[in-house]
Amino acid sequence: MSTLGKRLLLALVPTGAAAIAAWGWLSYQPAPSVAAPAPTPTSRVSNENGLTIVTLDEATQKRSGIATDALAATKRQFEQTAYGSVVDLQPLIDLQTRYRAATADVASARAALNASSQEAERNRVLFQDHMNISQKALQAAQAAWSADQAKLQSAEAGLEGVHASAQQQFGPPLASLVAGKDTALAGLLDGRDMLLRIVLPIDGSTSAPDQITFDGGARGRIAARLVSASPQSDPIAEGPTFLYRAPASLPVGSKVIAFLPTGQQPAPGVVIPRTAVLWFGGQPWAYIQQGKERFVRRLVDDQSPFDGGYFVGDGFDAGERVVTRGAQLLLSEEQRPPVTAVAACKDPECDD
Repeated sequence: MSTLGKRLLLALVPTGAAAIAAWGWLSYQPAPSVAAPAPTPTSRVSNENGLTIVTLDEATQKRSGIATDALAATKRQFEQTAYGSVVDLQPLIDLQTRYRAATADVASARAALNASSQEAERNRVLFQDHMNISQKALQAAQAAWSADQAKLQSAEAGLEGVHASAQQQFGPPLASLVAGKDTALAGLLDGRDMLLRIVLPIDGSTSAPDQITFDGGARGRIAARLVSASPQSDPIAEGPTFLYRAPASLPVGSKVIAFLPTGQQPAPGVVIPRTAVLWFGGQPWAYIQQGKERFVRRLVDDQSPFDGGYFVGDGFDAGERVVTRGAQLLLSEEQRPPVTAVAACKDPECDD
């Protein structure tokens, strides 16, 4: 081989070795990674047989403060609704004050008459006993006696007038209370009780019950006992009007919804607590827990206030657990739009 050929061979050997090394490096490089598809997030809301189910594990329920109570079986007496108001008792208190003042006037007039009567009798005896006193003194004593008789009659008339006024405004039982003869109603005067004027249905199908209940707001249903027929009508409605006594719980003038028992047999059902009811779409709903992690929303249909909640005869069963705290959170979860895999992935390659 010539000197020129050897030089060319020596020049090509390094170049070939470099090319072989480069090819080997490229052939052993790992293939570029392909972004794995994002896992589809698990939805907490599902539909089964037309029912929307919200599923929350026990840890999430605890963090969210969700609480439930078991529904207890109860019975509700069939009732008729009536309306009324809380009566202002200040006029009754004023009448009692006037009655006591009139009673004192009668006692004073009676004492004065007793004294003048004795004086007139003594002067009469003295005058007849050889005229030991003058006729003028006798006549003055008799005149004082007659005046005291007139004063007593006037005081007694005033007392009767106060009693008659009490009867006209409040009826005989409360008039007796004004006179201090009915201590069973004393709670009306010292603020422990309040007086309700209830208007019964005008159709006359219900007589005045001895005991009724009425909606006391946050206190639930409160019992009231019959006092008497009301001598005065109620300005809000027409019909037979009666007075009822109940523990003081509402301001004077408050409008009252009362419930009158009827003769029908009590109806079975359950009471949904007020704290369990939420309004959605203009209707009342409650969530029932199914198992440990599933919740379904039910319509509280045909509800009526009862024992601090709402009595329902259908749609709920005794023993079921109703959500009493956290129902609004469950509704928000139920109404949340579903999360898709694309929405959950933040990698720009998810858009390819």
